[in-house]
Amino acid sequence: MVEATQTLLTETVAALEAIGVPVLGSCTTVGLARSTYYRRSRGYRHYKPVAEPLSQTKRQQPAALDTDERAAVIDLLTDEKYADKSVVQTYWRAFDAGEVACSQRTFYRIAKAERLVGDPRRTRSHGFSTPRTPAVATTGVGHLWSWDITELRGPTRSDRYYLYLAIDVFSRYPVAWCIEHTESKERAVTLFTDAIATHGAPRVLHSDNGAVMRAQDLINTLTTTGALMSYSRPRVSDDNPFSESLFKTIKYDPACPDRFDSIEHSRQWTQDFLHGYATEHRHSGLGRHTPASVHNGTADQIRQRRQDRLDQYWAEHPERFRKRPTAPQHPLKTGINTRLLSQTG
Repeated sequence: MVEATQTLLTETVAALEAIGVPVLGSCTTVGLARSTYYRRSRGYRHYKPVAEPLSQTKRQQPAALDTDERAAVIDLLTDEKYADKSVVQTYWRAFDAGEVACSQRTFYRIAKAERLVGDPRRTRSHGFSTPRTPAVATTGVGHLWSWDITELRGPTRSDRYYLYLAIDVFSRYPVAWCIEHTESKERAVTLFTDAIATHGAPRVLHSDNGAVMRAQDLINTLTTTGALMSYSRPRVSDDNPFSESLFKTIKYDPACPDRFDSIEHSRQWTQDFLHGYATEHRHSGLGRHTPASVHNGTADQIRQRRQDRLDQYWAEHPERFRKRPTAPQHPLKTGINTRLLSQTG
């Protein structure tokens, strides 16, 4: 029945083509795919539809791992020594050890097929509920701060410096930072006391679950100003994306030393970097505005100047544009896991 129908439609399109009707329009009118028409009418008679075609997932790929190789990958994924590692961590550790000879994508594909992509670590299941996913939205400067602590390497393996860094999420502006030899709740209290004196208290302060972040002295300091505390779920780095992203930007900067000569060196370099980041870096998440311009409220004026410049360029050379150019707008709302807020109304 299908074969007869397609034959009739093909003949109809061929007749329309003979009198000058474009093939695309004819195929659209009769409801026949253009590729089907070409295959059936223009010398592709050798093509014969398969009676019972196999889906792509069921086909045997010539370059696929054989049974033994696939079994070896599964053994690695279930090996006790990798029990607390992600699939990607398992792959690269096994690869460096010469235990696996396939691509990362193939390794992950097998893990997914065997349902081994979840968290294999032991979790509490008796008397404890799953940690609630944090969801906080912000529509203006000062509503939401995010902070974290990361390590910087010193001149020797034993030298570690700790960068405390807090940013305003709406503007990505660094509102407080310091570098110390240790993680200290007392230093964190001083850091936020000074930041609040300069910028005012945020409505919400978000962080991960480190001991310093959970310190009662710090909580008391923040809550007395009216700020609410928000925390990431254990071992879920995506719950604190803004701080993690800035840490990566810092460490992946081409000018960032692999090791700092001293703590004074790390402080001076970080001060210079954060100043440039705040005042010069055109942020992709801010419509290519700088964090400082969004933080101090001049971003709208800058956008208008950009738009005026684009309008002038468009008026002078309209042939160079497919449509009238528009200056990018910085987001008017952002936050942490905001998709959950939209789902709940």
